[in-house]
Amino acid sequence: MAFSGLTALAIALVLSPGGEQRAQSRGSASPAVAPDSVVPRVLRAFRIGPWAIDLDGRLDDDAWRRADMASGFTQRNPNDGAPATERTEVRVAYTGSAVYVGVRAFDSEPDHIRSRLARRDAISQSDQIWLYFDSYHDRLTCFQFGVTPGGSTEDAYGSDDNSWGDSSWDPVWEVKTSVDSLGWSAEFRIPFTQLRFDRKNSEWGFQVARRIERKAENVYWAPWSKNESGFASRFGVLENLHGLPSPMRLEVRPYTVASNRWRPEPTGSLYAPTSLQQLDAGLDLKYGLTSDFTLDLAVNPDFGQVEADPAVVNLTAFESYFPEKRPFFVEGAALFNRWVPGGQLFYSRRIGRPPQGWAGPPDGGTVQLPEATTIVSAAKVTGKSSGGLGLGVMSAVTTAESATLRDSTGEVVGSKRVQPLGHSFAARVQQDFREGSHTVGGMVTAVNQHLGDEFGFLRSAAYVGVVDGRHRWKRNMYGIEWLVAASHLRGSEEAIRSAQRSPFRYYQRPDADHVELDTTRTSLSGYAFSLNAGKQAGTWRYFGYYEWISPGFDISDMGFQWSGDRQEASAGLYYFRTRPVRMFRNFQVGANLSQTWTTAGEALGTWVRPVHFYATFTNNWTLSLNPLAFAVNRFSVSALRGGPGLKLNDWRNSFVYVATDSRKPVSLGIWGSVGGVLGTPERWADIEPELNVRPSGFLTASLGVSYAWSRDPTQWIGRRVVADSTRYLLGAIEQRTLNLTSRVDVTLTPTLSIQLYAQPFVSSGRYGDFKEVVAPLAPQYADRYRLFGDELTCADLMCDVDLDADGTADLSFDQPDFNFKSLRSTLVLRWEYRPGSVLYVAWQHGRSHYVRERAFRAFGDLADLLSLEADNTLLVKFNYWLSF
Repeated sequence: MAFSGLTALAIALVLSPGGEQRAQSRGSASPAVAPDSVVPRVLRAFRIGPWAIDLDGRLDDDAWRRADMASGFTQRNPNDGAPATERTEVRVAYTGSAVYVGVRAFDSEPDHIRSRLARRDAISQSDQIWLYFDSYHDRLTCFQFGVTPGGSTEDAYGSDDNSWGDSSWDPVWEVKTSVDSLGWSAEFRIPFTQLRFDRKNSEWGFQVARRIERKAENVYWAPWSKNESGFASRFGVLENLHGLPSPMRLEVRPYTVASNRWRPEPTGSLYAPTSLQQLDAGLDLKYGLTSDFTLDLAVNPDFGQVEADPAVVNLTAFESYFPEKRPFFVEGAALFNRWVPGGQLFYSRRIGRPPQGWAGPPDGGTVQLPEATTIVSAAKVTGKSSGGLGLGVMSAVTTAESATLRDSTGEVVGSKRVQPLGHSFAARVQQDFREGSHTVGGMVTAVNQHLGDEFGFLRSAAYVGVVDGRHRWKRNMYGIEWLVAASHLRGSEEAIRSAQRSPFRYYQRPDADHVELDTTRTSLSGYAFSLNAGKQAGTWRYFGYYEWISPGFDISDMGFQWSGDRQEASAGLYYFRTRPVRMFRNFQVGANLSQTWTTAGEALGTWVRPVHFYATFTNNWTLSLNPLAFAVNRFSVSALRGGPGLKLNDWRNSFVYVATDSRKPVSLGIWGSVGGVLGTPERWADIEPELNVRPSGFLTASLGVSYAWSRDPTQWIGRRVVADSTRYLLGAIEQRTLNLTSRVDVTLTPTLSIQLYAQPFVSSGRYGDFKEVVAPLAPQYADRYRLFGDELTCADLMCDVDLDADGTADLSFDQPDFNFKSLRSTLVLRWEYRPGSVLYVAWQHGRSHYVRERAFRAFGDLADLLSLEADNTLLVKFNYWLSF
């Protein structure tokens, strides 16, 4: 294995104990993380007998006077470790069915309390109170509940000792707030049916946080310093939780959805009705198998998404990634979203994807293709035992899909299958040791498809297995993570041949000795592993990382993969200043580098970021600055898409991001980047300003503008065979893209909101300087290519090349100029008319146009969008939550 001296030196420096001690001796460092013997804060919960609590937000019930009180909050921002500037008091009580929390947030300037209305899970620019329950008491997971003085709410599920949580988790709970001359208060009621716990354990992890917006101040009951890692592992203790119930926890949420879609008249051979009405119904069921394991079952589930995916123009050999937006898969996704070397192990958009087959229309007729594969049913089991064993299992069945064939008169004359019956399965298991400081786990995914002769190009089965572990010590200051994964594909010779030729591996490369295309194979296997270690808390932090991905490793049937046949070593060193100094509230500065190779040791390049700086100023502005990043010794095994490797010149890039105080009624952020490849005409520039306006307590509007320009002299055109010789064709592309993203949120009450999203998008590509690769490894850029001159003629969107000047074209290719414009927008009314029950009214609007021309008129193209025919959908969805 080739290993650069620069990478080896950096890893040795940042991982050596002596180097870390020398780094800490310079400058003023924040206090070290507290030792293992630190005693956590403790609050005793009060068991309510005859003292009822009237949920009104005023904390004047007799039960609150009898309950123990906790206070003494500590800042994390802006002055890490200092006492809170305002007093906060917390009390906890419980009955046989729910836990109650009362929080009194005193404020010396109650008239300056900030409260904005926002839809659920979108609160911001407001004072806030947050509760965190580690009800498993595993020091890794937590259930999170937040509220503003105006009653807007947010909830999330946190895992892996992270402070951020999965906001797709939507439990059914209640909270009331009240603002008075002393400040404000909040009264929470959280049913035990919405939490997961071991009823034999009388202690939970517990944390309370408060945000004082006008001061940009965050305070915590159990001190949590920015010099510490982890989150749930820093909680205090909530004790005296005796006699907790084991509720049945049966929840049923039936739904019905009706939609009407109006589309433009179809053109060409594809058929689509101009008006389509649909009415559907289904059922989501949640059942508590035990107090800590839950079954989620969906019968005829609604897998639609309301907001459209953003428009993109993809000129690479790899697919575009889009986030999941369907509710069933979004909720609890953190359990399955495991990252492995080269990709994401579970990518739920594979389930219910558009059909992968194609049906040609009959002569003179048309074909109607399904837009998505139907998911018949899906089920999940998730939870964690009292012994620290976490489990998540998901299973989904998709039906076979067929295209409808019509003759020239529009009559149906037949059908053809375009997607086989399939089953998708994923399971994750993890065991915690030593109060969560050590974990060992594993995950498997499986895809099986019932193929016929028409689906020889698909894999019949795909399996992936992962074993991983994490180990932390010294109050999680130091850590190491490891992972080993293996994959196995099965299918016809055609399917496995296609897998070998995919952009992740290119077995057909003529200059690769470590891989070879075998056209008779019916299976393909591979493996990957990674190791990550470092210091993740304190003033000075560092890491070292290594990964290996074998050529045959493939997770793309259930996951999302973006690389293969690769190994990488990287290292980084960072300095954190968490307390105010001069003009800064806090800042961090760091450097990192990485080196990549193929598994055969071919060096692919060294990437260096010598300085990266991030800071928050005392006026609450933020700055992220990377004055110079560069890559050297670059070599690509994919640029010629199965051809020989291609030497690339070094590149340089710089970027900056500046944002004003987000608490203000008007705030602005600007991101900019500029760079280029040395010794070539390749250049790029990108600027993205974003304006946020909050003119009132219930209205928020934002407008983001992105303009990107780039010139790439080596954009892929294609390959052609001339006289038994393969020619690799490239061209110079000048691409311009203008993207406007606007959002308007109107929140009438915490349970009633209207959202508008609109994205006009224009992109054009202008090609020229067509060339062929003649010496892919030549040291000089000009020697690698031969530019076509008089032998090239282009007319009527076609280019011909007469290589031997005999008057006859030896190869041809389409003129690749393009202009693409689109408008995607949604308008959504959401009303939670009773806890857990929601009414949606959504309108989706889309227009798009693609033409093979090079013109780019920016706002002129945007104006042209209004003249295009529109695709509109009106959708009404109604669900009703029942609990037994």
